[in-house]
Amino acid sequence: MKTIHLILLVTLVGCASKPVLYPNTKYKAVGKEKAKKDVNMCMSDAEEFLESSKGKQIAKGAAAGGIIGAVVGGVTGLLTGDVKGAMTRSTAIYGVAGATGAAISPDRLRQTYTNKCLGDKGYKVLGWD
Repeated sequence: MKTIHLILLVTLVGCASKPVLYPNTKYKAVGKEKAKKDVNMCMSDAEEFLESSKGKQIAKGAAAGGIIGAVVGGVTGLLTGDVKGAMTRSTAIYGVAGATGAAISPDRLRQTYTNKCLGDKGYKVLGWD
């Protein structure tokens, strides 16, 4: 159960990132509050327009981790004499690690969409925090 909580926390933290804007002419002309509203609007548009791939990323990460875990567990099991137990433990551990790693990786498509939207409005995006 603790693992699920960790994955959810990491996913929520990953979703909390926002673009950092360069204070160019557009930013200075509209001000901080209007720029924040534009950022929020572009991010909202990205969420509506794009089908989130976060769930797919987590599933792929878990599957890849599980496969690596099964191989590592099989080798460990051959060395220790408990192939089934070692494979089960190792698959679970590597599966969770893979899912967590995938949850941490940013949603590039959402960021790219948001960067394009803000660029079309005249803003310059420095990066994401």
